[in-house]
Amino acid sequence: MQNKGFLRVREIAAMILLLVGVKLSDSTPALLTQKAQNGFWLIPVISFICIFPSFLLMLYLLKKYKDKNLVHLLEAILGKGAGKAVSFIIFLFAFLSMTLDSRNYIEQIKLLYFPESPTNIIFLIFMVVVFLGAKKGFEVIGYSSWIGLPLIKASAFTIIFLVLGDLVLQRIFPIFGSGLPIILKEGVVKASMFAELFYILIAYLATRETAKFNKGSIIAALIAFFEILIFYFIYITVFDYNSVAKIAFPFHDITQFISFGEFFTNIETLFMVFWLFAAFLKFIIFLYITTWIFGVIFEIKDFEPLLLPFGFLVGTIGLLPFNSVINELHFRETLLTIMSPFFIVLPVLLWVIALLKGGLRKK
Repeated sequence: MQNKGFLRVREIAAMILLLVGVKLSDSTPALLTQKAQNGFWLIPVISFICIFPSFLLMLYLLKKYKDKNLVHLLEAILGKGAGKAVSFIIFLFAFLSMTLDSRNYIEQIKLLYFPESPTNIIFLIFMVVVFLGAKKGFEVIGYSSWIGLPLIKASAFTIIFLVLGDLVLQRIFPIFGSGLPIILKEGVVKASMFAELFYILIAYLATRETAKFNKGSIIAALIAFFEILIFYFIYITVFDYNSVAKIAFPFHDITQFISFGEFFTNIETLFMVFWLFAAFLKFIIFLYITTWIFGVIFEIKDFEPLLLPFGFLVGTIGLLPFNSVINELHFRETLLTIMSPFFIVLPVLLWVIALLKGGLRKK
C-alpha cells in the first residue's frame, strides 16, 4: 500500500515532529553533557543554526527540479552514477541511525520497565510491531501520526507544567558550561541530530502540491527544535549536569517528580504509554522511509516487501553493541560526528553544481 500522493501539510508535519521531536526523550542529553557540562542545552541551538540553512537549500533545489524526490534530485545534479553513490551513503546513514537509535529505546524499555526480560526478546517484539505498522503504507502512517500527535504532545507538555515548581534556574550557570569554544564545536559536530529532516525528503512528492510539503516540513522543523530546546532546559534546571550525564534517560526521571497526591501513585506509568506510542510511530516512519530510499536507489518500484528483511537487520545489528554505554558514547557519537559535515556541506555543493550546470534556471 504505497503512497498515492494524498498527504497534507498536517500529516507531513506530524511525521517530522515524531521523527525529530521524540529525540527529546532519548539519551542524547547524556551524550551532549559529557563535554559541554551544564551548557549542553545550548548545543541544539548551534546544531540547528548549522543544519537548517542546508535543509532549506535542499527544499529550494527540490522546488527548482520539479517532480523529483531526494534520490532523483541527486541523480539529476550529480549524474546517475554519482547520484546513486551519494544516495547510498545517505541510506547507510539512515539505516545506521535507525539501528543505533532503536537500541537506545530498547535499553530504556528494558532498564526502566522490564529489567528481567531478555534484550533480544524486547527487541523482537518492538520490531514486529514496527514492521506491522510500516507495512500499512505511507498514507496510513501519516494519518496515524497526525491522530496520535496531539495525545503525545499533550502528555509531554503536561510533564513540563507539573515540574515547573522543581526548576532551579541557577543550575544553568555558567551558561556556557565547560566553555563557549566547546559548545560551538559540539554544536557543529552534533548537527546531524536533525538529520531526519533530510531522510524525509524521499517523500517530497507525497503531497498533491510540493508547496505543502515545504510548508509542513519547515513548520515542523522549527517546532521540533523549540521542543528539544525547552526540554533540555528543563533537564538542566531540574537536575544538575552531573546527574544528567549519569542518569542517561532524563525524560523518564522527570516523570518521577510528578505527583497528583498520595492517592495517585506510579503516575509515570501513564506517561510511559504515550512515550511508547511515540517511539513506535517514530520507528515505523523511520523504517518505511529508509526502505523507500533503498528502493528508489535500486529502482525497486514495489519496495514494501523489503520492510521485513530491513526490520530483521535492524534488530540483529542493533543487538551487537555489548551495552548501552558503548552504543551511545562510541558508535552513536561517531556516527553523528561523521554525518554532520556531510549534511551541512552536501546541499551547498549540490547548489554550486546545479548553478554551474544551469539547472537553477528551470522554472
